[in-house]
Amino acid sequence: MIRRERDEEAVSAAIATVLLFAGVISIISGMMVTVIPVIDELHGAVERENMVGQMEDLASETERLSESGTPGDAARMTIRPHTGNLGWQLLEGGTWYSATHQPDSAFRLEGVLDLDDTMRMRHAEHTIESLCATDLHASSESLNHYRLPILDATVSATPLNALTTLLGANEISLENSEGVNTQTMATDEVWSSAIQSDDGEAWIHSEMPLRVVMWRGEGGAFIATPDQPEPGSDEGRSWTIPLIANSHSIHLESDAPFTVEWEAGSLEGSGSSSPISIVQSPSDEGDIVHILQTEITVSETEQLVVRASANARLVLHWGDGVDLDGEGPGSFAWPDRSGSSTGIHFRPPAMDGSLLIHNPNSAPTTAKIGELFHSISGYASMRGPWDVSELSWVEGGHPIQVEWVLDTQTVGSSATHAASWRPGSLSISTAADTGRISGADWKFEPAKSGGAAQSPAVGETQFIMQPAGPTAIWSTNLNQNGVLNHSDSAISLSLNTDHIGTVSIETTVGSLRTYISTGDDGGTEIPEDGAERCVNIDLRASGWIEVSLPWSEVAHLKTSEIRNAWQDGSHFFGVQLSIRGPVGDDPHATLGSAWALHLPRLTYTFDSSVSNLQILTRGGFVGTNHPEYKADVLVPPPSREGPGPRLAATVPVAMPSMDSVGGSTELEMTLTLDVREQVATMTAHEVRRGWDGPYAIAIAAESSAEVEFSSDWLAFPGQVDRLTDYVGWVQTSPTMPEVVYHAGGESVLFNLQVASLTSQTTVGGSS
Repeated sequence: MIRRERDEEAVSAAIATVLLFAGVISIISGMMVTVIPVIDELHGAVERENMVGQMEDLASETERLSESGTPGDAARMTIRPHTGNLGWQLLEGGTWYSATHQPDSAFRLEGVLDLDDTMRMRHAEHTIESLCATDLHASSESLNHYRLPILDATVSATPLNALTTLLGANEISLENSEGVNTQTMATDEVWSSAIQSDDGEAWIHSEMPLRVVMWRGEGGAFIATPDQPEPGSDEGRSWTIPLIANSHSIHLESDAPFTVEWEAGSLEGSGSSSPISIVQSPSDEGDIVHILQTEITVSETEQLVVRASANARLVLHWGDGVDLDGEGPGSFAWPDRSGSSTGIHFRPPAMDGSLLIHNPNSAPTTAKIGELFHSISGYASMRGPWDVSELSWVEGGHPIQVEWVLDTQTVGSSATHAASWRPGSLSISTAADTGRISGADWKFEPAKSGGAAQSPAVGETQFIMQPAGPTAIWSTNLNQNGVLNHSDSAISLSLNTDHIGTVSIETTVGSLRTYISTGDDGGTEIPEDGAERCVNIDLRASGWIEVSLPWSEVAHLKTSEIRNAWQDGSHFFGVQLSIRGPVGDDPHATLGSAWALHLPRLTYTFDSSVSNLQILTRGGFVGTNHPEYKADVLVPPPSREGPGPRLAATVPVAMPSMDSVGGSTELEMTLTLDVREQVATMTAHEVRRGWDGPYAIAIAAESSAEVEFSSDWLAFPGQVDRLTDYVGWVQTSPTMPEVVYHAGGESVLFNLQVASLTSQTTVGGSS
């Protein structure tokens, strides 16, 4: 018989051992719960310290290249992640700057970089008649597109002189129904081609911004656009023009004395302006204009570069229009003193010829020339001689449009078509509602070229209508209407030879750009397809207003599709905005300008006790949300301030190449400066800077940190008008993602540049 005896002490010892072990495990578990987050935080701190220095070095190289590099300069660095991942994010905002042209006013933006077709803006001090938007093409991938009128003509093009120009050859292609013809040219060369209307609508595509001119027949005239127009007047100091083989004459005029230097191939010259007295001027304008004229003859295509020492306008007349003898082709719309083509005060060019004065309103008005008043019926035109010896201002009783015409032969004629007759012309017709090259309303007496000078008739007049946006729904008083999409060919309408009276073109949706061609002669510049897309606003609001942007919405697309939209111009990659409205008796004075830019960002993502922390750089700024998702600015966006109320900023836009890689492995990065362009040099009454996307409020707060040392700000927080002991950025509200540059009530000398860079990353340093 087996007897079992229980050893109580052994059982107790065993149980005690198990309980002790469980207790130890519990203690260890508790310690792990407490210690692991600490370990994770230490790991996150190591991740941060490992990458912060590298990101700051990258931001420093980006700033150096952007501000002082020349195209082709490159910076190379090896990026060594710890355990996190590197990757590019192209969306979610960027930065914008705004500047006002009128005192005691502000121009603010919101949502302009949301990739949709609307934005919000605020300007409470004036009625806003129109907003015009221009694609800046701030990335080298964003091609420039030029839509040519469907006409028989010769087209020439040459790269524009930016602050620093792209090195090497520029690729340019001509696309029509026959296919695409691509070639390369140097930045000082001229590309030229004959186009035929039978080949359908033609496009020019280019890596670099171009100056494109269309030449028809034996001569003509046009106003040349400066390389960098002055905001508010559209005058400038340098011009790049692609000449064709012919005789050309340049005419410059300015409010101030100036000197000029020009060169075209092996030809070059210089000169000084001469003063001409004005017999009648408005009370707030001078009574002298300074002009210079010179003639240039080239036997082949040449790039003409003109530089002046003061802001001026340049007219180029060529071929049969070289001599200002009152006979021959040549005409162009002349802007008023605010730079728009519809206005009250005009000082027409000091060039002999005749003036056409158009009344784009239904009510009759008057035009004062010298000391005489001339009556103009609604939607009608008058024509009169224009003699430099009796130079004066032209002042309208209501907004008018002024056109200079070389031909004077029909002045005083009683023929039905005499008022608008000329041997030939080609020009962009300015819209009455915006005063710019695109809009929604045209009412005018059309140009005519049929018959002869002493017996004029309508002849062959064509209207070529292009959409200045995704879609335009249009109609005319000629019983024509339709829907014009951006992907469609432009509409070409011919005027009947028996037409008498006004032509009206209107859109109910979208905007148009309208060319008018009559006869066989004429010349005009061809603007880039994304330039000056204008929408009518006609509103004064004290709060935020929503306005349409004349581009397609792409927010719902994939990143690769959005990138394609930036390339083909379906959506802008960087945009310049101008708002215009009445100031005094000028109906379309420039109220404010703004520039908004997408900024792709390089992001390093890592984990600590929480996941998806990041260190990022974009636009020269470095930030992180470690620890605990708190946005922190490590390196603020670059800007240069002082002495006095001076502000200069260069915005670096770094776009990753299509074959760039990311990840957690060692990467070799090459950052290359493609081009740097000066987009604004002006005196502004107020300058603002805002950011969209993550870190916006943190950047604004960091930019204005020094204002906390101001005694006035401590005594009157948030009251900028009482801030007298500080010049610099101010965040007027702690929740605003923008800052205003406070200059103590003085105007700010503002300079803005955009640097386009390409970033390429390869694995392990291999190329």
